[in-house]
Amino acid sequence: MRRTMNLLPWREMNRQALRKHFFIKSAFFFSLLLVLLFFTYQYQEGKLNAQLERNQLINNEIDELALTLRTFSTKEVERDALERRLDLVNSLQKQRNNATLLFNLLPDVMAEGVVLDKVSMKDGKVKVEGRSHSNAQVAHFLARLEKAKGAKNVQIHSIINTLNLSIDDENRFRATFELTDHLLPVFSKEPQNGR
Repeated sequence: MRRTMNLLPWREMNRQALRKHFFIKSAFFFSLLLVLLFFTYQYQEGKLNAQLERNQLINNEIDELALTLRTFSTKEVERDALERRLDLVNSLQKQRNNATLLFNLLPDVMAEGVVLDKVSMKDGKVKVEGRSHSNAQVAHFLARLEKAKGAKNVQIHSIINTLNLSIDDENRFRATFELTDHLLPVFSKEPQNGR
């Protein structure tokens, strides 16, 4: 009889050892993969949270900037209103010189024998009413007024001789002229719509 050697149990044991070794390696790599996935997830989650915090910080800064811009817009409107008031006050201050210009001009142009009864000024246009003993005195007054640097557009509107009206022998006259250095009020522009 022949003796046969049974190698099957050895093969079976070897197969089981290989299978066991395969499952151990698979479990190790699967565990390693899970650990890697966990750390990758944690890393991505950390980056995402950091980005969300940065976004929240940026949104907070944007809100603060919007509030600051609204405050600046309000302050700009207030500043514009204040500038308009200051321009008006400065313009009125400068206009105070208009009367001084007129009162400095009149003594220089007055002719002997001419009396001014009424002087009025509006927007740089001066209207004078007066009297004199002769037309020559009125003509001399008007000539001096036309030559004066502070007056322009001199016009005589009427000369009335009151000799026939049984009043003192005099000529009544009305004339107008404009001050050359007259200052008009300057108003700053109105605020634009949308402010």
